[in-house]
Amino acid sequence: MKLIRGLWVFMGLVIPSLAWGQGAEEYFARCQRLYNQGALESAQMTCELALVSDPNHAPSLRLLARIALERGELAQAGTYLERLGDDPEGLVLKARLLLAQGRPGEVLRLPLGQDPEARLARALALEALKRPEAALAEAQALPPTPEVRLLLARLHLELGNPEAGLLALGSTQEERLARGRLLFLVGRPTEAIPLLEALLPELGEKPELKAQALATLTLAYLGQGDVGRGLAALGQLSQVENLPGRFLATAWPWLSALLAFLVLILLGESRIEPLRTVEVVENPLPGPGSLYLLALLALLLALGFAALMGKLLFANLLAFLTPYQGEKVLPSLYLAYGAFLLLGLLLWQRKRLPALLGPWGSWVEGFWVGPALVLLLLAYGLLRPFLGLSTLPLNLLTFLGLALMEPFFRGLVPWVFKERYKDLAPALSALFFALAVPGPTLLLLLVGAGLLWAKERAGSVLGLSLGWVVAGVVLSLFPPAWLRRF
Repeated sequence: MKLIRGLWVFMGLVIPSLAWGQGAEEYFARCQRLYNQGALESAQMTCELALVSDPNHAPSLRLLARIALERGELAQAGTYLERLGDDPEGLVLKARLLLAQGRPGEVLRLPLGQDPEARLARALALEALKRPEAALAEAQALPPTPEVRLLLARLHLELGNPEAGLLALGSTQEERLARGRLLFLVGRPTEAIPLLEALLPELGEKPELKAQALATLTLAYLGQGDVGRGLAALGQLSQVENLPGRFLATAWPWLSALLAFLVLILLGESRIEPLRTVEVVENPLPGPGSLYLLALLALLLALGFAALMGKLLFANLLAFLTPYQGEKVLPSLYLAYGAFLLLGLLLWQRKRLPALLGPWGSWVEGFWVGPALVLLLLAYGLLRPFLGLSTLPLNLLTFLGLALMEPFFRGLVPWVFKERYKDLAPALSALFFALAVPGPTLLLLLVGAGLLWAKERAGSVLGLSLGWVVAGVVLSLFPPAWLRRF
């Protein structure tokens, strides 16, 4: 059907043109009108007729490149831009092509000039390079087109000021969707939900926007405790987006670590010989199952605490899973998790606590651990964009919580695993830490292995706890723009 329609359009353009002998300028004028009306296919054919009359007609080549970019035909857009050469207006279109190809760094090296479209391209490149302050400086003085307003809303959200983003938005479908999302993120779900519900029927032909609206509605409903409507929205979302694929794309490091942990557990259990005699041991070490139960109980209590904080701050029980809100709530989850684990040790293994902590004079050895953790975070921050991985919430409360976890994860856990699994204990201890602590699994695996080595070398958990605190204090001194590199 598309081919037949295209032939009819082509005949309707070519036959009159042959009859009247139109030139490139006439074709381009018709092409411009069709483009302004949104008839991209007809506009493309008309501009191609202009090139038949004049193969080097720059206005037609520019408009054809723009149409190809809007239709996602990047290779075709590149062909037109090559024919334009060093055309100044063509450089702006080349910048758009580079942005679509995921090459924002090259955009900043182009001599784009200072016209609004060139500045917008620079702002979009700076946004892609995680430099929102510079991008905002470029975008603020631009004419308020829908694309600029959406960019301003994204930048204000990135800089932690979504209220300013709300003021920038207009009334197009994309902007109403962004408004609903921002209203939800600032803790006004009663305004966000009806806005998104009214917008949803208009997005039937735009699956990407529909998926964003449904994702926000799902979080809003579930965060309000409305499980029925939340599951219904989730069901609709599954029809326009591959949810299992999205889950696997996010959770693959954790699932890989879980598989490795289970394989090592099975290997360790298979090497345990049955006891032929029973030996009575005073105050025996707990089994691995007790460790799992304590970690699970502490995590559930911490999640409950984080849900309560989200409800109080943003009227959202799932704030710790929500962008922007999670940055405010997640640090309290880590702090509560560490506090509950330490409390569990105090109530359950109080007699062993001095042996777990090590000699009190060893706390000074933790100062070198702090800078080492900061360097590891920086190295991970340089790597994670290429793998699409997450990072820790870089808040002092997060590091205080991780410090409180050390007596459990680097004290009791390796002790119990060594008693039962012998030489497999170091690998199991590092994997268990990465699995049991919410966050970037790969980073936590590396950190867990490094801290376990440091603990064996120093013979103390106190130094490691201090190291986390030192790392948090050091990071709190960094400017926000630098922290985004982590």
